[in-house]
Amino acid sequence: MHYWNRDNFVGLLELARELENTQELRAIAEYCVLREKGLRTQALARLDDFLTEAALWDIDMRRRNVLTILQAGARISTAHQFMTHPLLMQLVYPTLEQWVTDEPSAVEPLRWLGLLRSDSDALRRALFLAPSDVPVRRRLINFALGAADHATHHLSESVLLSTVEETRASISTAREWIASAPDIKPFTDLSAEADEYQQMIDDWVAYNQSPVGAFPQWCKARGRTYSWPTIVYYDNGSAQHGAAADAMKPRG
Repeated sequence: MHYWNRDNFVGLLELARELENTQELRAIAEYCVLREKGLRTQALARLDDFLTEAALWDIDMRRRNVLTILQAGARISTAHQFMTHPLLMQLVYPTLEQWVTDEPSAVEPLRWLGLLRSDSDALRRALFLAPSDVPVRRRLINFALGAADHATHHLSESVLLSTVEETRASISTAREWIASAPDIKPFTDLSAEADEYQQMIDDWVAYNQSPVGAFPQWCKARGRTYSWPTIVYYDNGSAQHGAAADAMKPRG
């Protein structure tokens, strides 16, 4: 089973070893072992047993065990077969949603709902309550930089997909999230990325004052070394489409 998906299988075994230390989570640990062995049907049956047992937990046990599951899954994120749809829909999301309803100022359910669903409102609320939360702040910064990335990823073809003002606003939002962090060191890479987008937009504005030639060549002549994405156009047999499959930067 250990081929291109090796990290997933190794992660499942690591999760099994960690989760079996909690009595209520031994069934899901067994799911991990069975899934690592490639026994999908048996694994899903054991997961169903686990969810049936979890439905009987009291509220404190549900919250405690859901946090244990989420924290373990975040530490061993390579195990992509762990956080299954049934687990999320039948246990994780209902527990977190009810927790937020019962305790609107509780940080844990807000941060996890925000991270799992990429919910910017939940992330902002969580960060307000816990400003030192690095993963939550990184996700918000990445949202803003993602907008700048989308706007600029066709500049290699001398096309900006948004307005200059909107793109600069996205970069500014990212900078604000970085600057307001209690410690900015964990965001050095994102700060450098924001700087590159800012320089790129400034160059684009300068280029458009006298747009001679293609933008990448204009940049190269001025010593700019931007990492342009690879853009692959496709056709449906004979006619070429204007849509492109873009190799864009992954955002966490």
